[in-house]
Amino acid sequence: MISQGAAFLDRSGKVVAAGDGFRRGLGLAGGDMSADLLDRAERDPALRALLAGTGPDRLRLMESGNALELSRSQGENGMLLFVSSTDSGTTQDALEHAARSFAMTRLAAAVSHDIRNPLNAMALQIALLTEKLSSAGDEVVNATAGHLGSLRDQIARVNEVLRRFLEVTEPGAPFGYLDLGGLVADLTALLGHEARHRGIELVLEPPSGPVRASADPARAGRLLLAIFARTLAETPEGARLVARTFTEGVEVAVRWDHPRGAAVPELADVPEVVSRSAEAMGGRLLIQGTPEAEALELRLPKHVHP
Repeated sequence: MISQGAAFLDRSGKVVAAGDGFRRGLGLAGGDMSADLLDRAERDPALRALLAGTGPDRLRLMESGNALELSRSQGENGMLLFVSSTDSGTTQDALEHAARSFAMTRLAAAVSHDIRNPLNAMALQIALLTEKLSSAGDEVVNATAGHLGSLRDQIARVNEVLRRFLEVTEPGAPFGYLDLGGLVADLTALLGHEARHRGIELVLEPPSGPVRASADPARAGRLLLAIFARTLAETPEGARLVARTFTEGVEVAVRWDHPRGAAVPELADVPEVVSRSAEAMGGRLLIQGTPEAEALELRLPKHVHP
């Protein structure tokens, strides 16, 4: 099996034996394979977590345009790593899912816009009705004030939900930077329903100051939505999930701390996808954890005033 895409690493992480299939699959040089594997792991947080035994025991990688699956089998004296190509059908499914997700985002934004128009028209009609009723006497005004006020509040509530949704799906950067703190606050509010339904205490710690990123707003928004949704989905019912944004040096970050729950197979690729996309924007995804808990940090370049 070693000659067909597998390797054995001792407890220190040194490659004791490896087959050509493993080396070719991961694009490792023929010299010091341990050093090459370590160097690649330093550039790939998901791979680093797998080798350290703190992350999932299976992950997907892209190597020269090919989708690969790397799995870990832990033993007392080290670990076995197996690399294999994923079938073309699985890759095609992933591409189709990505295309559908992009289209659904656009469609949802269009639907939200169409919902907002009649809501604004309703708010205008309520204002006109309130004005007309004011001439009918205090008794009528007092009898209808509570009902009209409730309608105005509900319209405002729906408008606020739509505002948050549009800001998350298509975030803007009118001042040349992405307001990471505001974006995470909107996401926390939108995901609050799922958290409450599952009895999860979703906590957003306020930042000590502005948290502004220099990044493509739409792309960063997609990454935040993906990793936040995955983290919430894998938080056990009744547990506590804490999110916070902060600035550290030349980076800004979003951090999530939560107990580990059952893994969601459909979301297994999310950390890898987010990690690679973050690196393409000059950022990184850091994952730390124990068998009981996990901490994730999505870091992006800090916006610097010109």
